[in-house]
Amino acid sequence: CMTNSLSASFAAYWSRRMQKTAYREAVYPAIVSMEEQATLKSGQTVHRPYRSTLYPRTYVRGTAVTIRDITDTDETLTVTTAEIVPFYVDDLDALQHNYKVLNEYADDAMTVLGNFIDGDILGEDDQANSVVDDLAINAGTSGNGFTLSTANVLAVFTQSKKKLKKQHITMNNLAAVISPEFEAVLMTFLSNKESALGDSTGMNGNIGKYMGFELYVSDSLTFSADLQLATIPVAGDTVTINGVVATARANNAAAVAGDFAISTTAALAQANLLALLNNSSSYAAGAGLAATYFEFSAANRDLLIGLVASSASTTLSIKFEGIGAVTVSETLTPAANIWTAAKQVQHNLFFRKGFCDLVIQKRPNVEVKEVPDKLGKNILPWTLYGKKTFLEGRRELVDVAIRADQF
Repeated sequence: CMTNSLSASFAAYWSRRMQKTAYREAVYPAIVSMEEQATLKSGQTVHRPYRSTLYPRTYVRGTAVTIRDITDTDETLTVTTAEIVPFYVDDLDALQHNYKVLNEYADDAMTVLGNFIDGDILGEDDQANSVVDDLAINAGTSGNGFTLSTANVLAVFTQSKKKLKKQHITMNNLAAVISPEFEAVLMTFLSNKESALGDSTGMNGNIGKYMGFELYVSDSLTFSADLQLATIPVAGDTVTINGVVATARANNAAAVAGDFAISTTAALAQANLLALLNNSSSYAAGAGLAATYFEFSAANRDLLIGLVASSASTTLSIKFEGIGAVTVSETLTPAANIWTAAKQVQHNLFFRKGFCDLVIQKRPNVEVKEVPDKLGKNILPWTLYGKKTFLEGRRELVDVAIRADQF
């Protein structure tokens, strides 16, 4: 029996639609205050001062009182953040494309801009006056994250409410933005009885209410971590963040994207890695690593959007907004050069709604610019906004520091 071979004549068809994209759902519209939106229809800055705190003194009859000075302190919200998602569409491609390519990508860009704002708002964790950390949950170490479990998830709610009450915050309009990991633990604690959360609207990640907090689920929360670098790395050692690898190289060695010079001391090596992560200085553009670092590839730089690195003494810290939880690792030869486990933290937020003020002076929109010397258009989705967690908002916010290395 001969084997038929008919595949050369098989017909091929295109689906009627492109595949769905999977972007995060923004929660910020449900939790911010937009009261200054009308104030900044034009201009750049709005001022909102706060008063000094008054305290009583015992009055003794016939004795002159000491007059206390009172002071107003100014705080400002400034609209300076401009984000853009530019791309080009050739007229011939648009004409012959099976789908509405411009519209499809423009819609994606609008979602991306909204998610960037969302991550920026959720990155206000470091503005909180109150923290629920290992000390609050386990009487452990202040500043360290704690491992979330069904045994302590209820304590997160009670401790957060206590922290807010200690800041003299009224107990109405309370809410929390929690991660999918937090939600999973909470649902296990509730024996997967969603009815315990009440009616859920499903809008902006809302899943219902528990312990007086309206709950929103987001995977755009902030992640932070500390890398110890007390000893100079060895050439070939690596540091990995979100799958992006930074590699230590000997000075003037052949280099590729993502390399940083180990230089001559641990402090200089740390400074070079810091510059690489932030892309904050000049770097070697040729084959030899003559400067501080060799910039990541464009694809890897995209994977680090939202990350800012800083350093203090022998510690390099990262704050990564809009990411939820990140895997970090290293192959550093010195044993003490490690990512500190208890400092790998996902920052869930418990707060009174409106803790952060947001002014979107130009909502995400699309501008189409004809390209003079091409048959095509530059598509420029962009937005302009500013945010501020004022003193009153800092009192209304609790940062819940959960160990992400335990997820």
